[in-house]
Amino acid sequence: MRQIPSEQVVDWAQLRAEREARGLSLSQVSAQLKLTPRQIEAIEHGDLSALPGAAFSRGFVRNYARFLQLDPAPFLALIDVIEGHEPAGISAQMYSPSLGRMPSSGNPRFSALPAALLVLLLVIVLGAGWYFRWFEAREETALQQGEVQSEPVSEVPASAPEASAAASAGAVGASEPGAAMSAAPAASAPVVPASAPQAGQSVPVAVAVAAQSAANSLPRIVLGFDGESWVEVRDASAKVVFGRLSQAGVVQEIQGSGPFTLVIGNAPKVKLSWKGKPVDLLPYTKGDVARLTLQ
Repeated sequence: MRQIPSEQVVDWAQLRAEREARGLSLSQVSAQLKLTPRQIEAIEHGDLSALPGAAFSRGFVRNYARFLQLDPAPFLALIDVIEGHEPAGISAQMYSPSLGRMPSSGNPRFSALPAALLVLLLVIVLGAGWYFRWFEAREETALQQGEVQSEPVSEVPASAPEASAAASAGAVGASEPGAAMSAAPAASAPVVPASAPQAGQSVPVAVAVAAQSAANSLPRIVLGFDGESWVEVRDASAKVVFGRLSQAGVVQEIQGSGPFTLVIGNAPKVKLSWKGKPVDLLPYTKGDVARLTLQ
């Protein structure tokens, strides 16, 4: 990877100069990096407002610099200056090729490291939070179903003694007039406890079926990835329920109550299904980033 000479001040125009020196057109670079020509021009002019956000901007600039075989660290430091993470004087620091790093008074490589670690930590926290919420929801649902199914079991023994006591009382009362009449109540007494468990057993089955039907009725979002993409999903309260960088071949399913707001990076490489029906992302895509709301 070629480093920038120490006497040269870092500037966005160096990207364009390097591209033209290699005889590459905007369309050729666009095809290689999967970016639009307009996004390539925005990077060469340092116009970060034309890019789809800080996380995506850093990735685009890093990939473009590496594609031109330039060290991306000075350009990432310029992003920090534009976003206000470092003093403006850092843009005038010169890159030192002999040491492979910036001078100690304003090292953009090390200044960019906390920002990268912060982004990575945020992704890990969001992923862990989503996983534990999903796991606790499943455990709570299983516990509720277990309690519903166990309640009728404890009620059946209580009803059986009452039925047998009533049967025995009827048998004693019938034995006083004569032995012929006592035979009929004694024969009919076992019928009562036999029917009681059948009525009790139908209750947990109906409740379990109703609970399962309610869970299955929640709308589902299904995301299929043909390439690397960052996706963020927020619920009606603007709370992030899913945020992750997914690789090609991954299929992600999200279930809950809408409406949901989605931001999908590298949208041409993502397939979206909502309530079992495919959703065309092209009308919602601008600069390879799709933004839409699922009602």
